[in-house]
Amino acid sequence: MATVALSTGNLDAGTPDLPSLHFGLIHHLSTGNLNADEPDLGSPAMVLLYEPWPFRPLVGASDTLETLSEVMQSFTEEQRLALRKAPRQNPRYSVRLDPAQFSRAKDFAERRAATRICVPIWWEGIRLAADLAPADIEILIDTTAGDWRAGSRLIVWESEDHYALALIEAVENDKVTLVAPIGATFVTPTIIPVRVARPAEGFSMSRGKLVVDVTARFRVEDNIRLEGDAGYPQYQSLDVLTEPTARVSDLSETIIQAAEYEDNGFGPVEIERQRNYVDFGQSISFLEQGPAAIWRRRLWVHARNGKQKAFWLPSFNSDLKLLAPIGAADTVVTVKRVGLLAGYLGRHVMIELKDGTRYFRQIIAAERDGADDEITLSSSLGEDVGSAQILWFSFLSKVRLDADAVTFNFPASGRGPLLSTLSIPVTEVPS
Repeated sequence: MATVALSTGNLDAGTPDLPSLHFGLIHHLSTGNLNADEPDLGSPAMVLLYEPWPFRPLVGASDTLETLSEVMQSFTEEQRLALRKAPRQNPRYSVRLDPAQFSRAKDFAERRAATRICVPIWWEGIRLAADLAPADIEILIDTTAGDWRAGSRLIVWESEDHYALALIEAVENDKVTLVAPIGATFVTPTIIPVRVARPAEGFSMSRGKLVVDVTARFRVEDNIRLEGDAGYPQYQSLDVLTEPTARVSDLSETIIQAAEYEDNGFGPVEIERQRNYVDFGQSISFLEQGPAAIWRRRLWVHARNGKQKAFWLPSFNSDLKLLAPIGAADTVVTVKRVGLLAGYLGRHVMIELKDGTRYFRQIIAAERDGADDEITLSSSLGEDVGSAQILWFSFLSKVRLDADAVTFNFPASGRGPLLSTLSIPVTEVPS
């Protein structure tokens, strides 16, 4: 019976772009009748295991997702196009090294500048409680909060000088299966998914007396668009962002009317409006804790597809104050006056109760009721609601991202939980 072995080897190609190249050959054979003929080894699938950047970032990291969008605006509305199939991932790592580590890092940087390398995605790594043996081909890990792909790569990492790259054959929710045994013993290692990238901006080094800080930004080449549900409630087939923005930086809002200003220098300045609605921009921020929360935010950012996909953003302010209980069948609601009647019409609202129940409705009519106002909702709530039950009675704005780059920032690693912060500008669109 024919025998087929899978192995890795080294190739010195003699060019700056291909030093210490590792490769694996994959042959798919039919087991129906191996004795009939010689096995066909033609046209094997070849996967390159590029040299990895093995230094773990303990003094800070970030990851920027870059999309490419085009927004075409008219007087009354806008059309948005996403021009890339997937966001480009750009991890940025900062590491603090001792002199011996710096010597290895400098050698790596001189050999690998602008070439393809394997970059571990550290915040998706999982520390094992058990050891790995050389013959192990299955690794039991939770793959639901990371970008683990069949046919892609992972790194088994114990330290910057003791690690192994491996090719993933299959991925399940509770394990990954490798193409070949790991080939070495590892003591409670960390398993990290790997992306193929180039250090397009090179390596920046700052040398002190005892330590050296090295920073590099990597441009990932094997990008895909992540598919998954971030779990937000839907209103008119769009996500409703239900978490109040985190206070990780100063919150800012702007309201401006897009217009052309004509000034001849002698008389009044003439204004010609470019759109029949004002531009309402603000910044939303998130503080995510733990791999599952960070992965959920990453799925949500991918689903936005840059500036293309809109979503609903509550003001998370008590915009409307309820003055009388709402009956289960009521559509007319009495609220404290907040402005002109025209300011209610067509607006969307969120009524969130203290028990977490949420209702999303549109205001279709409004009239005066003495010193107060009566607004008519598009449909009844279906249950009695009193003012004491309400947490938020907020206006909803339909918004989109107002930037093509979103950056996840990871503070210095320590013994605490994994944290990530991100701030994103958004702008309101016609609803």
